[in-house]
Amino acid sequence: MSNDRRDVQELTLISPQSCTLDAEGHCITCSDEAVQVRVLSVDCDTGIALVELGENTEEVDISLAEEVVPGDVLLVHGGVAIASFKEGE
Repeated sequence: MSNDRRDVQELTLISPQSCTLDAEGHCITCSDEAVQVRVLSVDCDTGIALVELGENTEEVDISLAEEVVPGDVLLVHGGVAIASFKEGE
């Protein structure tokens, strides 16, 4: 496994209602691939985080996640955070 791709099994799933991922990080329900993003800022009132995706920034729904802070890495599927881990995990 390369250093830039983490084993999906290391991640903490946020909700049992979220997608179930296979070993490659694909949703077994709809076959989409989840994407890893880094959190830049969080608006707790709206449940939206601004995240870094490559050279772009995007808004992600974090309402299913517990305690997301800048620097966290999220696994995002369909614009919704489905898993998270803290920097350094």
